[in-house]
Amino acid sequence: MLKVETLNFNAMKRIILLILVVFISVTIFSQNGITVYGQQSSSLFDKKQNTPELKIYPNPCTGDKVTIDFNTHQITEIQLTNITGKQVFSKKFSFAENKKQLQLNDIPNGMYLLKVKSTDNKTVVKKLIISKE
Repeated sequence: MLKVETLNFNAMKRIILLILVVFISVTIFSQNGITVYGQQSSSLFDKKQNTPELKIYPNPCTGDKVTIDFNTHQITEIQLTNITGKQVFSKKFSFAENKKQLQLNDIPNGMYLLKVKSTDNKTVVKKLIISKE
């Protein structure tokens, strides 16, 4: 007869939580780093790669500043979320521009999701790595 040993309930919860965290991390970060919400218009995408024209540099960020360049759209809001889902930065702009520079003085090293909204309600999310010296 086959004997099956059971883990205690707390150990099973930890294992399930670990599997869930790994699955979500792999799912989010194995993509090419770009998620688009809302309607997709052909003017938002370049025809070669079908990706939004949003640039974040330097990435990884080794200093206190990062530049966000949204060539074809004007930025109205920027949000920065850490990998646990906690929002660490959010700013709405009353004057929309194609290029914004963020000060990251109080943001610790780590991997983040940078969410950028435009005046025509387009939203793009990209990975940002902060690795200050």
